[in-house]
Amino acid sequence: MYQLKPGTTALVTGARTVAGRSNIGKTVELFGLYHPGEPFINPVNGVVTRMPHNSERSLWLVTGDVVAFGGEQGFAFVRAEYLMPLDKPPLSQERYALSA
Repeated sequence: MYQLKPGTTALVTGARTVAGRSNIGKTVELFGLYHPGEPFINPVNGVVTRMPHNSERSLWLVTGDVVAFGGEQGFAFVRAEYLMPLDKPPLSQERYALSA
């Protein structure tokens, strides 16, 4: 199975919040996977922030024509299970997967 990785594109297939549901069906670029308590620089607004320590899980920070929880445009946090990769792995990885 092809794994999600920064710099690739994915389709948002689901969401748990009202704001997140407006992102379903949109293509996004994966920026990074962030874990509870981990600091990061938002690629859209340049603000240094931190994932809440009490977050239930790690989330992907994605960019594109999406809306964040607070209504900010251009980025959102999405659960991995709600992202379907659109980039194909290199042919060498496909061959390896088929031979396994």
